[in-house]
This record gives sequence, C-alpha cells and structure tokens, in this order.
Amino acid sequence: MSKENLNNEFDVAVRLQKSFEEATAKKVENHQALNDSEIALLCPVALKNTMTNSEIEKLGLSKHYSFVPTMRVVNDLRTLGYEVTDAVQVKARKKTTNGYQKHMITLEHPKYKVEGSEEYPQILLTNSHDGGNAFSLSAGIFRLVCSNGLVIKTEDYGTARLVHKGYSFEAVQELVKQFEETMGEVLTKITAMKKVELTKAQQIEFAKKAALLRFTAKSYNEDNIADVVDIDDLLNVERKEDAGNGLYEVFNRVQESIVQGKYLYASSGKVKDADTKTRKARPIKNFKQSISVNKKLSELAFELV
Repeated sequence: MSKENLNNEFDVAVRLQKSFEEATAKKVENHQALNDSEIALLCPVALKNTMTNSEIEKLGLSKHYSFVPTMRVVNDLRTLGYEVTDAVQVKARKKTTNGYQKHMITLEHPKYKVEGSEEYPQILLTNSHDGGNAFSLSAGIFRLVCSNGLVIKTEDYGTARLVHKGYSFEAVQELVKQFEETMGEVLTKITAMKKVELTKAQQIEFAKKAALLRFTAKSYNEDNIADVVDIDDLLNVERKEDAGNGLYEVFNRVQESIVQGKYLYASSGKVKDADTKTRKARPIKNFKQSISVNKKLSELAFELV
C-alpha cells in the first residue's frame, strides 16, 4: 500500500473517531441511552470483565475477593429497564491502580421522564476494581432546567452497597425496588423545599455553610468565610426559574455556584483586605468530590424543611 493511501486511511480513521466522540458527547448531553462502545469511550475501566489471581495479588486484595464486572451490574439494571446516560472515571493516582480506579455510571429509567416533570430520579452506580470501594448505588434527582440535581444522603435515602461477595441479580432487583419505594419520599421533600421561604439572613447563612464545603481548612468558619468567598456570588440569580427567596431556589443557586465555580474568592486563601487579589473559582470536575459536596448540600437544605 502506498504512503498516500496509508495517510488517507489514517485521516478517515481520525475523522470517524472524532465523529464518534462528538456523537457520544451529544447523547450524554441529551440523556440518551449509551451502548457499550460509547461507555468504553467515556469510562474504559467499566468494561473490565476479568481479574486474574496475579492482578488480585498485585493490588494486595484478599484471596477471598470476588471480582464482579461493573457491566454485569449495568446489564442487570438494563434488564430492569434502566439506561446508561453517562459514565466517568477518576484519574488513577498510581500506575498500579490505572485500569482499576473508581468510576461512576449514571442510569435513568424512561418511565420517570414524563412530560411536565421538573425533576426525575437517577441511579448512580459507583465502583472500583482495586478493592478500595465496594459497589454502591446512590439515589440522585436530576433537575431539567439547569442540568443540576440533588444527590441524596447515604444513610437516609436508599444508598446501598453491593459487596464483592455473593453478588446476584436478585440483590440488585431488591435494591432497585427499595429505591423506587423511597423516591416518592425524596420528591415529597423537594415539594416541601419549594414551600419554605428564607429570610435574607437565612440565605446568607446557608451560602456560608455551603462555602465551607469547599473551603474545608480548620482556619475557615462561618464567622470569616464571607471575608474569603464572595457570598453574593453564591446567591446570584442566573435564570428566572431560580429567582426568589424559596429554599429550593436558593439551594439551586448556591449549588450551581459552588459546583460550577461561579464565584470569586481571595486568592491568598486568607481574609481579604484592600490589597488582596481575588480569583475565579474552578468547577468541581472530580465526581467523587462532586457527589460528596452535593450530598452535604442536600443535607443542609433538608435541615430547613
């Protein structure tokens, strides 16, 4: 084959790959069901389907460790009508854990996506193959208007672990049943949030507590966090749906600001003075941190219901 033909074939392959990546990103944006090839593009570790004894030894796992492929759980959830709409993995901190690291699969059921619904539930499946985390299913609520949502506190709303022993379809089926039974309670909580009005002082207090979820050093507290973070930024209204003093609207404004990095803070990390420079915050891109912050935010909001 001539060099020119090889170059042409390479160019075609590159264009096809780019087209595939763009189409996959569009499906994620539109919450459309992803196939296995698209999941593999976004989250290669989820497609791992075997673990050898040497791998288990290398990772320092117990000889009793029983590997369960993430896609086995995904396919069981597909059998129950759920579709994968997103897949992400964290960056491995060590070369030895690359290919085994923590990852998250987002699943949605078409039956909940009814016309007129402002929110609908999701299942968040997290797992790792390095023994650091057992399977975990968490309840999430997706909000259509801003692509944000609640992630529900672990102990209270049906989050459950699937330990790497004795895995079965029946166990997943029972967990999904529990999720669907508790989802009504969660949506009732959201309805209650929509009925709670906050004073300006309560809004500022909520925003301060939210800021402390990102500024976690012991030197920060509710008395000085407003000197580090622009609280007005956290409460800023970006869309008409989030205007007003309602708890739900305030929660969504603060959540978006905190998670998307839509606020300024003192670049020194210290209390601001006349010479202090401010810096634009960065969005939270690590899904582990995002889930943690979102769970704690929902806890703060539910305390006011």
